[in-house]
Amino acid sequence: MFYQKRKVAVAVAMVSATICSYANAAEDSPKNAFRDIDAGGVHIEDRLVELVVTAPFAATEAQTALPIGILSGEALREKASNSLGDTLKNEIGMANSSFGTGVGQPIIRGQTGNRVSILQNGIGLTDASNVSPDHANGTEAMLADRIEVIRGPSTLLYGSGAVGGVVNVIDNRIPSTLVDHPHFQLEQSHNGVNNENKTVMRLDASVGSFGFHLDAFTRENDNYEINGFAIDEDAVEAVDELAEALMGEDHEEDHEEDHEEDHDDEEFENTRGFIGNSDGKARGSTAGFSYVGDAGFFGFSVSELENKYGLPPGSHVHHGHEEEHDEDHEGEEHDEDHEGEEHEGEHEGEEVEFVRINMEQTRYDFKGQLNFENSWIESFKANVGFTDYEHREIEIFEDGDSEVGTLFSNKGTEARFELKRAPTGDWSGVYGVQLSNTEFSAIGEEAFIPRSDINNIGLFGVERYQRDRLTAEIGFRLESNEIDPGGACDNSENASSVSGSLLYDIDEQSNILLSAAHSERPPSVEELFSNIALDTCGRIADEESLVPHAATGLMEIGNSSLDSEVSNNFEFGYRRHSGRFTGEFSAYRNEIEDYIFLSITGEELDEIPVASYTAQDATFTGLEAEVSVSLLSSDSLNAEFSLFGDVVNAEFDAGGNVPRIPPAKVGAELRYFGNNWSAHVHATRVLSQTDQGALELETDAYTLLSLYADYHVQVGGDSEFKLFARGDNLLDEEIRNHASFLRNFAPEAGRGITLGVRFEY
Repeated sequence: MFYQKRKVAVAVAMVSATICSYANAAEDSPKNAFRDIDAGGVHIEDRLVELVVTAPFAATEAQTALPIGILSGEALREKASNSLGDTLKNEIGMANSSFGTGVGQPIIRGQTGNRVSILQNGIGLTDASNVSPDHANGTEAMLADRIEVIRGPSTLLYGSGAVGGVVNVIDNRIPSTLVDHPHFQLEQSHNGVNNENKTVMRLDASVGSFGFHLDAFTRENDNYEINGFAIDEDAVEAVDELAEALMGEDHEEDHEEDHEEDHDDEEFENTRGFIGNSDGKARGSTAGFSYVGDAGFFGFSVSELENKYGLPPGSHVHHGHEEEHDEDHEGEEHDEDHEGEEHEGEHEGEEVEFVRINMEQTRYDFKGQLNFENSWIESFKANVGFTDYEHREIEIFEDGDSEVGTLFSNKGTEARFELKRAPTGDWSGVYGVQLSNTEFSAIGEEAFIPRSDINNIGLFGVERYQRDRLTAEIGFRLESNEIDPGGACDNSENASSVSGSLLYDIDEQSNILLSAAHSERPPSVEELFSNIALDTCGRIADEESLVPHAATGLMEIGNSSLDSEVSNNFEFGYRRHSGRFTGEFSAYRNEIEDYIFLSITGEELDEIPVASYTAQDATFTGLEAEVSVSLLSSDSLNAEFSLFGDVVNAEFDAGGNVPRIPPAKVGAELRYFGNNWSAHVHATRVLSQTDQGALELETDAYTLLSLYADYHVQVGGDSEFKLFARGDNLLDEEIRNHASFLRNFAPEAGRGITLGVRFEY
């Protein structure tokens, strides 16, 4: 298969995805991938290395045991976008939980947020993306060598928060192997849909036994163009009516008058042809080095990331500014795009026109591996990361002045240590420990979650049996989680998980997979302590002291007595991985006891609906499939046609639908490529979503049509220019993403044409 994500299997060992690309990271992005041909004469795009690099047992596609989607090399460069969700949205089983165009969280089999773990080289991101849907991830897809998406039972191996899935962004910031000669890459591109200019640079080199890595990027864009109005006013009105009905209010007689008053009092105005306040800019850089010897390697890296973006009008709920702002805001810097003097107390009663987010992150990573000979220990690996993250939510007023409304901060350390024992007969095993300590805080108007110290320790192990056509894996994970917000509300939970899988080779070209897992997820800090009094561990009694969650438009109330979620996951899969016809099929069922979600209570405070975190049993079921056929294979021209699709259904066992579940999609792709060029067309039909949750409307179907083409120009013997063009949403559809909180306020981007050039040495 070409450019499409390939499912391979990962050892179901309950080992975190933190086992990073040690052995083959430098080879994941071959420069001349279009010219590599397998024994059958079919071009292979970035499939020179078929190792599941984060698995505890390195194996080929036909030998691994659980599904993991890999997007790497040319495929990743083609699809890489400004967010992980947008990068992965066309992969089977995946969708994008957008919050305007500046934020995109991955959805795996209908689940996102704190049920999906986002990793950087195998250890967690210490950001604020799980706390609120308007917070972007602290990682960049464009700098990755590969992105692995782990689904199904294997996800429990990556920590208690990975019930839904794992996205592991892998790069070469700490080289594990030495390159024969320097590898340099420089890329420049322009996207017409938002007038975006993007520059990416990367260098990998070796001197003696030392390896070095440098990368950097910068991008800047204007507002995104769309077809039609940004705000669907009819949908907004209909949702308001649903909320009124849920609150038990009767506004039938005064509805028209109230509707007119609402429009007169709007804090935002509709825009046509573009999404207001959707401009942004970002930059980042990484420097790393390592010492590589015969017995292993050790290295260090430091990276910095800045991301500044706007939230579409209507995305945030505000109370105005009746009181002076927190003194902690004194001395905060304003967004450099919206400079202004601080005006503490000068905006009383003045409306916020729009909100900007200014995110900054510094990360330090240490990684090493030691190999042993003639010992019962085969290897020992260590990975430690420290992250200092903060972002400011900057409120821009009608007169152009600005001030920091809320400052989010998250600082923490995560470490993973792993020992692989030498094989004994047909058995081999990996065991380890994972530690994390973070300090989360929010200061300002949106501080509905108290400052909290969060600690986690996990012990894991996996054993693998392999003989003839059968591969079996069993694993366990024991975990202790503690969240301390101060006061009397310390929360401690223990979680235990077990899993197993069987992989049977039907023949040399295909196999079947059976897997099952039992996993537990302790509740997160926002589920436990949102708007909770730390002396009583119950809801804050003074209603005036309750803080709304501006991004969701709800007064969210935590529940300090929540129990852990318990997930029982079953999956059956079939894969045909070689021959003219290739493909895969998966069917899964995930039964979750005490599924934690926000339930609308029917109460309203200051015209904002109150929602409390509660737990109900829920069941997720789904199907995923793709098949590809080689239409033409010769020395100068190759062609392939693919069909794919997925569907997920998520319901509460007591009745009703889980909200914001992506609709089903089906699609087709036709690819042509020669020795120095490629061209393909991709069409996806996203069906209407009629199984909506509370306070949701049905969303219409739409068709995504995209084109991609590139041409390689050889310069000398070691250099190459690549000219590329990509067209997205070529039908200029008005796309209201059902998985987005803002689907009624901000559609997805309109028609966009990207032109670019890449130089590689």
